[in-house]
Amino acid sequence: MTPQEDEKLTRAFEQLKNLPEGQDLPDEIIEDLTQDQLTAIYVEQMILDKGVEPNDALRGVLLEKLENAINRKLVNALPEESAQKLESAIDNGASDEEIEGIIAESGIDVETITEEAMTAFREKYLALEEDK
Repeated sequence: MTPQEDEKLTRAFEQLKNLPEGQDLPDEIIEDLTQDQLTAIYVEQMILDKGVEPNDALRGVLLEKLENAINRKLVNALPEESAQKLESAIDNGASDEEIEGIIAESGIDVETITEEAMTAFREKYLALEEDK
């Protein structure tokens, strides 16, 4: 992440902490953010909703677990032919763009599956007691 992107994310985190409950970040804040930054904000909001003090270690662990949950759900939704194509591509060192292309070509509803994975992950995280 570039220093400029880092600064945008830091500003978004600060605004997120100061938002009244139930209010979303304004569109002008989120419209220029990358998908990775938006995911980081989602994780930050989960941490705040849990009542835990955000820190880099917790953010990192949750981001990795969330990405794994999304990827697992996407792979499980793939038709057999696409799953085999994806496995072969990964075995041959495919780039992220190639992998995303295989998933996009598969015909699955990536957006819905991703939203479902994120929601399930959030609900599971908020229900856990040991992180509080």
